Amino acid sequence: MTPCTPPNRRLSSSGKVSPWLLVILVAWVIVVLLPLAFSRENDTPVADAGSPRLIIVTPHNDQLRYELEQGFNAWRVTQNLPGVVFDWRSWGGTSDLRRGVIAAYEADAKASVAQARPQQGSGYDLFLGGGNFEHDLLARGVSIDVDGQKKTFPISEQPDLSDAFIQEVFPEPTIGGERLYHPKKLWFATALSSFGIVYNRDVLRSLDLPDPMTWADLADPRYFDQVSLADPGRSGSITSTYDIILRRLGPERGWSVLRRAFANTRSFAGSASGVPTDVSSGEAAAGMCIDFYGRYQAQSMPDGRVGYVDPPRMTAITADPVMLLSGAPHKELATEFILWLLSKDGQTLLQRRVAPTGQPAIPGTPRQFELRRLPARRDVYTPAEMVHWTDPVDAFAIAAPLPGGMPTYFPLVAPVSQAMAIHIHEDLITAWRAILHEPEGERRQRMLDLFDAMPDDLQLHWPDEELARTWPDVLAAPDHPRREEALAVLKEPVDRLTARWKASPTNLLEDQLRWTHFFQDHYRQIVELSHTLNP
Repeated sequence: MTPCTPPNRRLSSSGKVSPWLLVILVAWVIVVLLPLAFSRENDTPVADAGSPRLIIVTPHNDQLRYELEQGFNAWRVTQNLPGVVFDWRSWGGTSDLRRGVIAAYEADAKASVAQARPQQGSGYDLFLGGGNFEHDLLARGVSIDVDGQKKTFPISEQPDLSDAFIQEVFPEPTIGGERLYHPKKLWFATALSSFGIVYNRDVLRSLDLPDPMTWADLADPRYFDQVSLADPGRSGSITSTYDIILRRLGPERGWSVLRRAFANTRSFAGSASGVPTDVSSGEAAAGMCIDFYGRYQAQSMPDGRVGYVDPPRMTAITADPVMLLSGAPHKELATEFILWLLSKDGQTLLQRRVAPTGQPAIPGTPRQFELRRLPARRDVYTPAEMVHWTDPVDAFAIAAPLPGGMPTYFPLVAPVSQAMAIHIHEDLITAWRAILHEPEGERRQRMLDLFDAMPDDLQLHWPDEELARTWPDVLAAPDHPRREEALAVLKEPVDRLTARWKASPTNLLEDQLRWTHFFQDHYRQIVELSHTLNP
């Protein structure tokens, strides 16, 4: 739709400014500049370029960065310490950042071997945010050939946190079975994340659809061309979302739901933050995202047009960590920042509402932006504290464990999703459209069988139909005689494939290309079978 243009916007022939242009300029000042000026009146002053500096790699948005800067520097003022200059580094989603950091450490490791010198690091101090799986990958370090043998060089190191402090912050090391810090203390949860659905009520009503409540809702054919998703090859948070679906539903049912959601998707955003934006603008009816993206977008629409839901007992609570990088140029300051992040003030900052305008800054309270993050520190979940929160949700009370021993499918999510849908999205959509237009009957069932088919090396090979049907109940019973057997079947594909890819990166490319051809061939067979497209 073409925006309405006020008349007489240009200068008149006499050189006077049009009244309409003056109105627009005044409105722009009121809407943009004045709030900015007032919002900064309580900012904590930061010293000049000679101040201490922190260099942090993060996928987090500007709002969270701003509040962390203000909160930490306000605390340093109380300690009679100078302000810190924050040097944020971000060049994409979490997966992009992780690959960039690994590349930097690989280059440093090779140079240290070639020049017979110690490692110097990457020049970064911290990696903040992005999910525990990505941090686990970084914690493995990098391996390079040295005199014909593989040698591992560290990417991360333990910050100087006492055992007593760690026990105070994390009296239990897990939440719902998910770790809150690395076994070797190479990363620590600073916040907790769940994964859910953000949706636009106006668009849903136009489609005569109720608010979504579970992942399978986005696989409903009525959502065709109305779902927004992100590419897991770019975004660690959306990879975690898809992984949770596979772990909750099992890979067979999980890939079926995901493939239908992919087929209902009009395009894949480059980052998870793009999904709530698409939904709020009406470009899509719903999409999957990390909780604080969804809640923040819902809050920013005061008319109630946008909503967010964690699918009941179908999501998970996971860590959003911080990691001290090996060779950090400002190690002591970086450790101090970690200590502050895990302090009560650093934790309450994540959930408290912004203080009323005109009041002085309150420790542990955001200045401008309500961040809507769930704290990782259990002892801040008290009734007296939570009355000040934007989302009074007790993460520790609602965390539902995954089926006991259920493996993660995180390493498979991006390559399979890209082969199945992202790289051949038009083929997928055309096949799905053909199925939706096909009358019920034997032909439609053949088309659905082709649609749901998986390459043999991605299938689960159950020894019998009973175990294939009852595995969730088997896993739920710790003493069940077939529990280990079920776990072995569920783990086999991811263990085998990740070992194959670790042996040679080209194996991953070969597998992904082969899968892409498999899926594309099946989608095109569906179109050839179509009664509607080929009467």
